[in-house]
Amino acid sequence: FDQFTNVDSIGAIQVAPSDTNIVYAGTGDSVGGSSGDGMYKSVDAGKTWTHIGLEDTVKINKIVVDPKDPNLVLASTQGDARHSGQGVYSSTDGGKTWTNVLKPENANGTRDLEYAFDTPHVMFATSQGAGGGFGGGGGAAPQGPNATALYKSTDAGKTWKKVDTLPPYTGRISVAIAMHTKGQRVFVVGGLLQGGSGLYRSDDQGATWQHMGGDDTRVANGQGAFSSGVWVDPQNPDILYTISTTVYRSTDGGKTFSAFKGAPGGEDPHEIWIDPTNGQRMFFGFDQGPAVTLDGGQTWSGYYQIPIAQVYHIATDNRYPYWVMGSKQDTGAIMTRSRSDQGQITTVDWLPLPSSEFGTLAPDPLKPTTVYGVGYGAGQGNGLIKIDLTAGQWGNVAPNFGTDSGLYTAGRDFWKRFDTAFDPKALYVGYNCILVTRDGAQTWKAFSPDLTTAKGQPMVPCGVVPAAAAAPRPAAPAPTPGAPTATPTPAPPAGGRPNLPGSISDFSLSTVKQGVVWSGSTSGQIYNTMDGGKTWNNVTNFTDLPPGANFVTVEAGHSDVNTAYVLANLGLGRGGGGPPAPQREQHYIYRTHDGGKSWTRIVNGLPVDERTGSQVHVIREDPKQKGLLFAGTETTVYVSFDDGDHWQSLRLNLPSTSIRDMVFHTDDHMNDLVIGTYGRGFWVLDDMSPLRDIAAKAQQIAAAPAYLFKPGDAIRSRMNSNWDQPMNPEMPHAANPPFGALIYYHLSQKPAGEIKLQIFDSANKLVRTITSTPPPMYRRPPYPDYWLMPSSERALSTNIGTNRINWDLRYDDPPGFNPDINNQMNSAPGQVTPAPHGPLALPGTYTVKLLVDGAVYTQTLVVHNDPRIGESATMMSGLRAQNKLAMAAWQGMKDSYAANEEVAAMRAQLAAIARGSLPADIATAATALDAKLATIGGARAPGRGGGGGGGFGGPARIPGSVLTFTAINALFNTVLAPLSQNAIDMPPTKAEVDTWESGCKEFTATANASKTMLGVDLVGFNSLLTKSNLTPLKITPTALAVPASCTFVWPMATARGGK
Repeated sequence: FDQFTNVDSIGAIQVAPSDTNIVYAGTGDSVGGSSGDGMYKSVDAGKTWTHIGLEDTVKINKIVVDPKDPNLVLASTQGDARHSGQGVYSSTDGGKTWTNVLKPENANGTRDLEYAFDTPHVMFATSQGAGGGFGGGGGAAPQGPNATALYKSTDAGKTWKKVDTLPPYTGRISVAIAMHTKGQRVFVVGGLLQGGSGLYRSDDQGATWQHMGGDDTRVANGQGAFSSGVWVDPQNPDILYTISTTVYRSTDGGKTFSAFKGAPGGEDPHEIWIDPTNGQRMFFGFDQGPAVTLDGGQTWSGYYQIPIAQVYHIATDNRYPYWVMGSKQDTGAIMTRSRSDQGQITTVDWLPLPSSEFGTLAPDPLKPTTVYGVGYGAGQGNGLIKIDLTAGQWGNVAPNFGTDSGLYTAGRDFWKRFDTAFDPKALYVGYNCILVTRDGAQTWKAFSPDLTTAKGQPMVPCGVVPAAAAAPRPAAPAPTPGAPTATPTPAPPAGGRPNLPGSISDFSLSTVKQGVVWSGSTSGQIYNTMDGGKTWNNVTNFTDLPPGANFVTVEAGHSDVNTAYVLANLGLGRGGGGPPAPQREQHYIYRTHDGGKSWTRIVNGLPVDERTGSQVHVIREDPKQKGLLFAGTETTVYVSFDDGDHWQSLRLNLPSTSIRDMVFHTDDHMNDLVIGTYGRGFWVLDDMSPLRDIAAKAQQIAAAPAYLFKPGDAIRSRMNSNWDQPMNPEMPHAANPPFGALIYYHLSQKPAGEIKLQIFDSANKLVRTITSTPPPMYRRPPYPDYWLMPSSERALSTNIGTNRINWDLRYDDPPGFNPDINNQMNSAPGQVTPAPHGPLALPGTYTVKLLVDGAVYTQTLVVHNDPRIGESATMMSGLRAQNKLAMAAWQGMKDSYAANEEVAAMRAQLAAIARGSLPADIATAATALDAKLATIGGARAPGRGGGGGGGFGGPARIPGSVLTFTAINALFNTVLAPLSQNAIDMPPTKAEVDTWESGCKEFTATANASKTMLGVDLVGFNSLLTKSNLTPLKITPTALAVPASCTFVWPMATARGGK
């Protein structure tokens, strides 16, 4: 479904009961507020999809398909002020044509739509009135009498009649019909118009009703429009389920209930599916994800199986690998490594954070195991939470803790930032003014006055309540039974703004000059200070910004103090909800280069015709390239290379999803762009450095036939430190970043021939060559192909446009006689390549050359050691010694392979001669010579128990003989294999050096034996050939000698045990 890039949410999905290959999916999210563009259908169980209409709806809340006819389908939909499609639609031809069979008056559409599986002609639908929904498009329909109602059809949805026997409901209501009752038993739950709420039951198809559940407010109305519902067991009409923050179950027809599935704090269930043929099989949909039971709730699957986290705000720390952390819908906040030592990122790399689901997070740059988050509720005091990851402790350190301080927040997600550029001890937090602490939140000082003050009004000091806000407020109404319990936001006053005096919605600290700060507020004000907070300037100088703006992003420029970027949204609430309006479907992004005296709107190229993509949630400027901007929209990421004058999509492989926050991670030589999405979790764009090249040299790149981008720095870490058995690929996981250096290049035209990439070290010695010719495919892999790295990923692409290749920081693979993929137990899916592998390159500066059609393009690449290990003099001395041994073994493998090839060439000539008619003495001599040559090599397989190309074991020896060159090759690989895979960064051990010396001794012995064969046996055989007027063997041996790598004396006494 990800092929459709114009929608980012699904509101309903239904499999046709009579043909499970047919699936209907309705777009738009009534809870989160994201809009859709109609209905989609698959006829191959979800492999491919087709759009089948209902474009004028914005949310499809429910779909029902006839149990016997997969082409009879009905959909419950909502519209808004700009899209008239709303109500129940019916299709009898599988979605080819639709008929609006129910369109309630004064409503923004219908919500629930149900039938009983055994009486599908009896249907009930609910309408949603104007103003009736958290995130549900409230206010979209015209105002008027209450339009929340229940409707009934007895002809499979062709005609509908309003049920007027119920007490008047309001907002969202839900309905269910029990099987085995001939459609007579019906349940309805919702909020009552005159106050209160309740669950009602009818046993006569809605003619009369009785209130159920007594005074049990847990089951009265769920969480209102956020989550509400009722479902009935298909076998027993007395068993039903309803939801609030927990799922509740009744076994007596709704008289009493008990908690069935939930947790303290609330799992927030939204949807339940019960198998109509087996009530023990149930799927529950929670904020965190799906949970499945096959035994009536005795056991459940975990809901952390698929990456669907709804992330609001994100941050990264400065460790290596760095951790990505974010606040997410329910389950509070989470953090995860951006790279795992286990080959892929799994649950062992995750860590929960005791912070609210909406709050921002700020890791301490001087002590990254300390993180500041946001808490809410009685336990966390609606405050600022200091988290000690080492000790596993947290506490409330809010400056307004337990006091009437006059500090006002934007609800649950007030911003906090460290001044990482100039004063990393300083943590700033934004209320209606900005405060700062430099002692770990022990004490706080005001950094600004009230920055929500309207332009032209006198500034109010921090902590002083303005007179307008200090006036007594009307008493809050008594809580409604069954009202939502999930941390409600305070009700906004008239005008739709937060309670006076407003609050800071975002602020940004300059990385150019200390003391320069920009802020934006929910009251539509932009301020800045250029002198560390001594004076503040109201720079709300916009000419085309509608009233009611909320500045959701404020970004200080990273190149000069007078530059800033701001993003305003209108009426956006939790989950992006709120009433659509013409102004909301426009973008309000501005930049200034004169300190805020004037602002320029920068929206050219951003989507205006996508149903959901017209919203922008965040804007950022690259900290290293002036004018390189990124915007997160409701469906993808956009980039501008010219300071916002023009925008274009940067989707790449990103699925269609709402982008809520983005940060750059530029510590530890990294160049990553990290985003938090509402529905797809965290995503990382590894090494965005080519985008900086494009911003600086766009015309040069476009004009050149080929262009090699400046690579970002590479980290010399390990692909996977696991051993013995890779982790199960079915466990929840994310791919690690590519191991090594990402190298990007651009081709403006198709190359005429093969292209090459060459890596040279600082001494200009060739390290690695990668070509556009794919390497051979794997032969008979011993495990499924998904473990293997595709050949296309090991070759250069010749496609027109921008391409990339990953250099794994190894030298060219040495030749081995039996390329092996059996023993790579430290690998990960998609990462296995045949062993043996070349040695790891040392930290340092390398030269990268791209060869295209006779032209050479050159860049430099810097390789750093793993920051956890470092590059101290002692460490580098040990690494160089380790590398020298690896290179010696690598050379030994190359030399022994070459020697074996020469022996093989001689034996091939002997075989060719033997195929002819030979005198008996020559035939006998040929057989004898081949037998002698066979004792030193010529075979393609390991000789006499050799360890093979990828084995670690040494060869077995036959007494009185020398080793073959194939066995010597395996002996050298015994040294190289562990060093080239995941060797610890340390000097080589005495055993490793001794094994290498053993290989050299064996090589020397075999080389000397070959000299005897060449000087005596071969000469004698050629003499026989000459006497018989036959052509002698042509031998020009070059490799049958002791290799240079075996002639030096090992320099490290420590590695030789003092020898």
